[in-house]
Amino acid sequence: MDKLRKWCREKLTRENMIVLALSGILLMVIALPSGKSEKEGDGEPKSGLSDSQAGIMEESERTGTDEEELERRLEEFLSCMEGAGTVKVMLTFSSTEEQVVEKDSPYTSSQTSENDSAGGSRSIAQREQEQSTVYTTDREGNQVPYVKKTLSAAVEGVTVLAQGGDSWAVKKNITDVIEALFGIEAHKIKVAKLVVPSDEAAATEENEESRGIRN
Repeated sequence: MDKLRKWCREKLTRENMIVLALSGILLMVIALPSGKSEKEGDGEPKSGLSDSQAGIMEESERTGTDEEELERRLEEFLSCMEGAGTVKVMLTFSSTEEQVVEKDSPYTSSQTSENDSAGGSRSIAQREQEQSTVYTTDREGNQVPYVKKTLSAAVEGVTVLAQGGDSWAVKKNITDVIEALFGIEAHKIKVAKLVVPSDEAAATEENEESRGIRN
């Protein structure tokens, strides 16, 4: 025991004692819980929506984006028409995008034979069929209906504002193109003149010049 104490006094110098003390403090600091992650988690905003509600909102936003994209593409297409100039389009839809789910249609059939008292016989065939929705598993492990196809929203009416919309020929060409693209009647298509700032400035300048000539 005396030898052990002597060895400890020789080895544990002042510098070694300081190092050991600092090491102990460091270990205590590391072991203490910071609570930072919990506070950050509590501070995050919560939407208050379930997964299904969030999915519906996402689908609604995506559908709205698809409709806006269709309007943009139609504007670009019609603006390439001779005499049309700048074009603005607004579409109305008779329905929203529809998802068609897969259905399983199992059936059972049976056939029976009956004999009557007169010695005759007859055969009776029966067939029963039921439909049930086919489900699949999403990325989160939830059971959801399997969508086999998606039907785009049907275009019901089209309003077009074009720089050349005051021309009868431009109106007719735009109407014919929209009828061919969407298969809707001509009375559901409205084409009018689009007035842009440059046109307004030119019209004002022309009016002022005509007034000057009159004066």
